Amino acid sequence: MSQIDTAFGTAIVRLWEEKKYNTLRDVLSTLQPPQAVGVLLLLPETALAPLFRLLPKELAAETFVEMEADQQEKLIRSFSDTELRSVLDELYVDDAADL
Repeated sequence: MSQIDTAFGTAIVRLWEEKKYNTLRDVLSTLQPPQAVGVLLLLPETALAPLFRLLPKELAAETFVEMEADQQEKLIRSFSDTELRSVLDELYVDDAADL
């Protein structure tokens, strides 16, 4: 997992707390999957699914693959059938089979 700069992490947390979701989505869309995982770990567990939903579809799938199994399980439990299908559709076949 990639390290997240302290100032960057503080800015992400502040955007989340201030409910600036559009800005947060724009920032998240510039990240690589390991960085996105790092960002997801910065916020409380209750923010995991909502924050994940802000990721662009392809980045979300790539980030999902980079996550630890327990984080993946928490997300899966929070997904609707449509959301889960969307993530699975973006995964490579071997990643989907692993899941």
